[in-house]
Amino acid sequence: ENHITPYFVFQGVAPGPQHSMFVSRMDHQMDLAWKYLSHGEKSAAQKCFAVSTSRINGDFVYFIFHHLRQKGYECFQAPYFAGAQLAHFAAEGLVQTIFGPPGLLLYGVKTVIIHLNFGQNTFDWVDLDSVLKKWDLTWDSFVEACMLAGTEYCLTYPYLNLSPAPVQPVQTQQQQARFNFEAAVYIIKQGPLIDWMGHFPSEDMKNDHVDGYCICKVLVQNSPVLHLQDYAIRPLGACKAGDAPPQVPSDFAAIMGQKLPPALYYLMLHGIISHKLPQALAKGEWTDKSQPLVDTNEFRSLLNDLQDYRRVALGLVAQHLHRSFQHKKILCKAFWESNVIRTAISGDANKIPNDARILEPEIKDGLRWKITKWAVQAEMQRQKVDKVDFKFCLQWHAYEYENDGPLIQGLKDPGPIYYEAELRCLTALVHFIVLEKLELIESEEGAPTVLGDVLKDTPANLTEPCLTALELMKYGTLNGDPFEVPAPIPPEGEKPFPADVHYPVLSKLGPDERDRVTCTFLLCRVMSLVPMRLKNVMWDSDVDFDLAAFHALVRILKRSLRQLVEGALANILLKDLSKVKLLPKGFMCASPQKDYPNTPAELPPFMLPRACMGIVVKYFLDYKGDNFKHDVTKRFQCCAQPVEDLKLALTFWEDIRRCVDTIAEQLEADELSENMRKASEIFLKPQRDRLGL
Repeated sequence: ENHITPYFVFQGVAPGPQHSMFVSRMDHQMDLAWKYLSHGEKSAAQKCFAVSTSRINGDFVYFIFHHLRQKGYECFQAPYFAGAQLAHFAAEGLVQTIFGPPGLLLYGVKTVIIHLNFGQNTFDWVDLDSVLKKWDLTWDSFVEACMLAGTEYCLTYPYLNLSPAPVQPVQTQQQQARFNFEAAVYIIKQGPLIDWMGHFPSEDMKNDHVDGYCICKVLVQNSPVLHLQDYAIRPLGACKAGDAPPQVPSDFAAIMGQKLPPALYYLMLHGIISHKLPQALAKGEWTDKSQPLVDTNEFRSLLNDLQDYRRVALGLVAQHLHRSFQHKKILCKAFWESNVIRTAISGDANKIPNDARILEPEIKDGLRWKITKWAVQAEMQRQKVDKVDFKFCLQWHAYEYENDGPLIQGLKDPGPIYYEAELRCLTALVHFIVLEKLELIESEEGAPTVLGDVLKDTPANLTEPCLTALELMKYGTLNGDPFEVPAPIPPEGEKPFPADVHYPVLSKLGPDERDRVTCTFLLCRVMSLVPMRLKNVMWDSDVDFDLAAFHALVRILKRSLRQLVEGALANILLKDLSKVKLLPKGFMCASPQKDYPNTPAELPPFMLPRACMGIVVKYFLDYKGDNFKHDVTKRFQCCAQPVEDLKLALTFWEDIRRCVDTIAEQLEADELSENMRKASEIFLKPQRDRLGL
């Protein structure tokens, strides 16, 4: 309607913030949220949850990228900082104006729109020249003033922040930020930044701050971008081919990481691969900076266990890169680890503690798959399906293995994989590689495995949730036991769960109460893996502490599975970039279509489900009335079809029971099988019979 053609630019490989990513934990706000919720104050709780989870989730940025592409919008993943790339696009006239945060002015962007109101046909904007004129600053002085005031890459100059900083109202924090900037402007007018670097209370504080200021200035001036003149990636300051190169520090790679090969940049720019795997290979660091909504011992253990899949995903990408990437030692950093590990520099072996977690890409020759267009079409006709997915590939593999068919001929022979240049051949190959890496197809002989055999019989619309459940079971995290508080890491003490939640402790429960708690948790957790159809409104119902903790595990597992898919796809395309054109724009779009829950995705996106279904299941289990269908619809008004979705979740529960019972003896899952039987017979079946579900 407004004749605006948007061009969306997403962040690429960006160094993690030097300080705030580990300091700003928002623990207090999170505790307040659970306290308000336990007292029925949902509105107050919602505000605290919003503050404590305000950072944009990286998973959803990836989903949004592919959703926008599916809708026909132009999207671009910057090689490094989106702000620097936007500054270059603006300078080259590719875009007429930029919508984003005012911090883009630091990159030299002349004008930034910070707010659009289409209803009133108005917008708010910030003009760099006006800002410089108002403060009577040069652009260099403006950048230095911003650095003194503090950014995510450098701490606030200590003499601007003398007062203690307890939890304050938002207005007070805004006033404090304004005061910091005004004071920073005053200081910078008295002399350049370098003159103030000798004035610190201690030598340690000086080193900490100076390092941050240097890094910040380098990132602003020299962040690499894709230059439109020759489509080369080099620092922002090198505006034109042939110009004198900007002054880039000799240790620039220590900040940005090793320069990546052009083919990998190409896959990144087109959103074929997200930035996490390339960043780890470039920088030699894998950072898990985001604290989950509920931090548990199980979360930390699973994150550590998932290093196996990270090694495989990194190996799939590195296999066709230079040897320096194939043998890269990658330092893992997580929010809970000691400051020594979090501030260590990868590659400096003398300064890395012995207990640090180190990854190295795992490179193995896999099975020699051969996928032809004719074979895919014939198998689709045999199965009477029109889409390549995990179920299709598992059914195809099992049939061919049983009949010694062409698909399994020569699987163990040396040599490269082969596929014809057709979309379904490419997607089938990616699925097979992922199934092999997940050990759902045996990687040595190419035989079906126990888990793959049960998964192939799951309904197609439940295959992905079932795969998630089986993976959780594989890592010992699919059960009904209450979660445990994580062990403290000195100098911090143990941080218990919020007292107002009254979360149960397994060792303190009697036999009957233990059965009730663990069976309820197990039912709610398993069925919460099935997504619900939601209206386009805020979730206006309960938030459950146990389900929030469980879905923290689901989130990191699905993220690792998605990275395996990215690694498999990159492994194939790095050998022949021309095959990228086979992929449609929405090849990883997880937005549901009309025939729910199907999506346009050609590859498994492992979309994150919300815990909504688990909350509805808990309501169902606790329901005492007689008119359930009416009451559940009234209680969960943001759910489009709660009863139909609940029926699907109940079907899913029965299918998971089938899987667990089948594999119980071979994979030592007898305890889980017995717990699921108990949950079904004692708690679920009586309620289903009573309510006619």
